[in-house]
Amino acid sequence: MSVISISEPSEKFFVAGIITCKEFQKCRYIVTKLNKCFPKLYEEPQIRPMLNMEWEEFLTNKRRKYGNGLWAVKKPVVIFSNGEYLGDDTTLIKHVSKKFRFALNMDWYEMGKCHLVEFLKNIMRKFRQLAYITVSINRRVVGTMMFELYNDLVPLACENFLTKCKLETGGYTGSPIQRIVKNSWIQCGGWIIPEKKMRCENYVIPHDRRGVLCMCNSGRHKGNSAQFFVTLAPAPWMDYRYVAFGQLIQGAEVLRQIEEVPTYYECPQLPIDIAMSGEVTFDNTPNFSSYEEFQELQHMQPTSLLDCLIGPRGGASPSTISVFSKADSKQGIESYMKGYLRFQDMDEYYCDDKGQQIEEVDDDYIESEIMETPSLDLFTLNDKDTYCQSPSDTTI
Repeated sequence: MSVISISEPSEKFFVAGIITCKEFQKCRYIVTKLNKCFPKLYEEPQIRPMLNMEWEEFLTNKRRKYGNGLWAVKKPVVIFSNGEYLGDDTTLIKHVSKKFRFALNMDWYEMGKCHLVEFLKNIMRKFRQLAYITVSINRRVVGTMMFELYNDLVPLACENFLTKCKLETGGYTGSPIQRIVKNSWIQCGGWIIPEKKMRCENYVIPHDRRGVLCMCNSGRHKGNSAQFFVTLAPAPWMDYRYVAFGQLIQGAEVLRQIEEVPTYYECPQLPIDIAMSGEVTFDNTPNFSSYEEFQELQHMQPTSLLDCLIGPRGGASPSTISVFSKADSKQGIESYMKGYLRFQDMDEYYCDDKGQQIEEVDDDYIESEIMETPSLDLFTLNDKDTYCQSPSDTTI
């Protein structure tokens, strides 16, 4: 009698979650190691890293599709095994422990930082840029929104927007968020930013999701270079009317806080300001204090700019601070995850309701996963690895 050996079917994992959370990094590490060590038992895993805006959309879609346990998800990670929902990191460890014994002793926060840097650099390799806007509500900084700009599809609109983000006078820094249309959009930029003639470039990007970044206008090719808006829900009626050129990728909780501010005829009843804005970069590229400074520096090589740049905690001029740069090890994502939220220089936002100076800003106002400081209990590192009036410049 011949002996027939029945081989065990292989298993394929799908891991999705927020890049900077330790649960996602733990699951990513486990499934990658399993495939590397036992390729016949575990197929190459599918890993989908996300920032929090995409994560909220992803989780909502999966809950509607699969239901059941996905409605009880509390951690920022989900694992599927051979197309079936498995659970979170705790469930994965129990599942793998049935066959193998292993110990985990890694610095997940450090791994998350490295993964985040690579994730953002991959976006930049597509010839796209990243912009950030730090928002204050009632003179309190509540967080930062990061946008991916589609330079490869809408280059003129992206250049116009990014230039105004980097200007400290005559740009978006210090301007208000002056209009909130519930379940539709928020309008930003105020009324004092000078206009320039600019055509409506194209309508390639659809308004099909929350967080789409667009330019306001007062008609086709009119008044479309100053104010901008961010959608709060899909708005297909805006297609072919307004130029969309970017997408919110981080800062979903900030957008939600802005949306929840009470309004009176679409005007916020609390002051909402753009406290700081600029470009997210890993180079020593400065934010410009004026348009003249911007023009003067165009001929210079990036490597020659601001060799002695220091970060905000060192008290440098805001016009010389480059988000995520690593000069002098005083600023940058590798040394300080809150580097791009540059509220340290803004003393006026440190006041309480009576205008008195306070020493610290409560951490409750900074809730984003991407900005969290590592807790002390992390492991030790040993692996690097609505139909409404349209958004226009003339509306108040």
